[in-house]
Amino acid sequence: MYYGDYDVEKRILIIDDSEIDREILTGILNLGGYEVETAENGYEGLEVILRGSKLIDCIMLDLHMPIMNGFSVLEILKQNEVKIPVIIVTAESTSDNLMKTFPYNIADFICKPYEPSLIWERLENILKKY
Repeated sequence: MYYGDYDVEKRILIIDDSEIDREILTGILNLGGYEVETAENGYEGLEVILRGSKLIDCIMLDLHMPIMNGFSVLEILKQNEVKIPVIIVTAESTSDNLMKTFPYNIADFICKPYEPSLIWERLENILKKY
């Protein structure tokens, strides 16, 4: 991505309470040339997004977390008209969870186990659209 006279890596925010999942996704994204920021819960993730100090190109969001879950994050993003694409990352791909996300215009869903080439391809396709 090009900003002015600076060539800046695409920045991805991972919001997930699982330290192992954050580490795995960070490793995959770093290998794909992405800059990564992480948050342990929805509250921390929203602080990163809403403070706006650094541009976030895409959010990878877990749905089930303590303190503030992914559904609450999606609602706050919608209320604040934040236009950052969101990819749901989850171990639970139940139709109930998927149905609950329909009002939020989710860009994609990625389920475990994580496949690096699939993540890179899907992420690039999403970033081209936004």
